[in-house]
Amino acid sequence: MQEIQIIDSELIGNLITKAKQADRKRTNHNFHEQREVYQRFLNVLSKHTYISPHRHLSDPKPETFVVLEGEIGFLIFEEDGKIKESHKLSSNGPKRGIDLQPGVWHSLVCLTEVAVCFEGKSGPYDPTIDKEFHPHFPLEGDSNVSKTIQYFESLFV
Repeated sequence: MQEIQIIDSELIGNLITKAKQADRKRTNHNFHEQREVYQRFLNVLSKHTYISPHRHLSDPKPETFVVLEGEIGFLIFEEDGKIKESHKLSSNGPKRGIDLQPGVWHSLVCLTEVAVCFEGKSGPYDPTIDKEFHPHFPLEGDSNVSKTIQYFESLFV
């Protein structure tokens, strides 16, 4: 890993292009190694990406999201799948970020053509135990994903 990494317009522009072309309509740029205890990265989302509601409980990890460009709708869920809270986070404010304790069910939806978030959470990253998906919502690739995205977006109109 480089000793210093600058977050500049060129990096963000390249990541936006990559996110728009990706099958999942998003990309990450890690500033950390997988084994590090503090994971920090840019999470670049484009419109209609789907992030299945999830939590980080079995390997408890707090998370912080700060929006650097664009807007996202951030959703907090109850155990039964009902929406507990919704927050529009924007690089223009007034809400620019959110910090979550471990075990909080959450998801987010991109409200602008692209959104760039800085995310930090505890590591190390192990994809086999990183997250638990909420049983009341579809997983990526499910035929109901488009309807779910539309529903999530409608909460912020």
